[in-house]
Amino acid sequence: MASKNAQSSVETPINVDAFINGGGPVGLILALGLAKQNRQVVLVEKSVPKQGPSFDGRVLALSYGSRLVLEQLGIWQQLEPFTTEISDIHVSQKGFMGVTHLHAKEVKVPALGYSVTAYDLGQVLWQIASEESHIQLFTECSLASFEQQDSGVSVAIQCQKKEIEHHHFHAKLLVGADGTYSKVREILGLPLEENDYGAFGFIAKIETELEPNGWAFERFTSEGPVALLPMGGAFHKAVMVVPNDKREAVAALDDRSFMALFSEKMGERLGRFVSISDRVAYPLKETYVPEMVQGRVVLMGNASHTQHPVAAQGLNLGISDIQTFLSMMDDVEDLGDDTVLQQYQTEQQAHHQKIMGFTDGLIQVFQAPSSVVGHMRGIGLMAMEAMPNLRKRLSRMAMGLAK
Repeated sequence: MASKNAQSSVETPINVDAFINGGGPVGLILALGLAKQNRQVVLVEKSVPKQGPSFDGRVLALSYGSRLVLEQLGIWQQLEPFTTEISDIHVSQKGFMGVTHLHAKEVKVPALGYSVTAYDLGQVLWQIASEESHIQLFTECSLASFEQQDSGVSVAIQCQKKEIEHHHFHAKLLVGADGTYSKVREILGLPLEENDYGAFGFIAKIETELEPNGWAFERFTSEGPVALLPMGGAFHKAVMVVPNDKREAVAALDDRSFMALFSEKMGERLGRFVSISDRVAYPLKETYVPEMVQGRVVLMGNASHTQHPVAAQGLNLGISDIQTFLSMMDDVEDLGDDTVLQQYQTEQQAHHQKIMGFTDGLIQVFQAPSSVVGHMRGIGLMAMEAMPNLRKRLSRMAMGLAK
């Protein structure tokens, strides 16, 4: 169905500043940012609002830097009631000495980050977007084709309802915010580079005897990291990474056995684990598109990059894309200006490589099987615990404030 302002005529293209393919978090946040600049935006999403795969029960981690961006765009005020503060982070490794702690108070911010369910984030974003006069939302519609021209991009979509079976648009800019296997990227013929970590991440909602009171925990093991992210009350998002060859065995565990395995890896930080939801497992891959800009088309969010969840930077890196893009385009009339788009690509590529290198480095260092390396990791963690300036640098990276 098409929502507000959707037109049924296909004879005359609708002229807009930006056409966004994909109604996940990145697509919606970008649309709201462009609307705040008084741009006319069309956003197309193939799913039903708030029921698509981008807005399920998963728990997302928003950095403090992402909060600042959402505040500037007028989104945070409505989202905040659905979030849980992460004020402290405990980092350790199994089987070796060494631990370090990151604290919001140490870097003088209200929180290092926030957890929020994808569903709640979707509810808030769709509600705000549906009330924005500069945004036309087309749902249950998909991108059919596009053709680049000197003055813009000619775009065609097709929709499930026959009375709005397809529409044509002329946009100054086309944005692919349509996920890892982006239709926009596919049409452009841009290659997708993949780094398969040979592991699966198991995600669940888990309950402990004691409430975390803002604490998040990450522990590195030889098979992969485990983590607890506070969700409110005594509940957490639990993440457990296991090698491919152990996926089936772990998936077959009943609730009690899975909690016992998780406890053996994580330790009982907040008393016993008392309940757990259904688990979801997904393969861990890092993907990257070296060329995120081609002509008047740009890829953003997971359409241009995905990361291992160890550093919790996936969505935050997408929000960083948006912040940089909006800042560069603030005084630019034509969103498809080639000079500005190339400048955007250069800046964000460097930032992506920095974050992805940091993430990949964590995996390589903390999963090295050597006991010598394990003791060296422990010394490094203890050194960080004893050196406030080093901890602050790591905190700023976790908060998304280090570029």
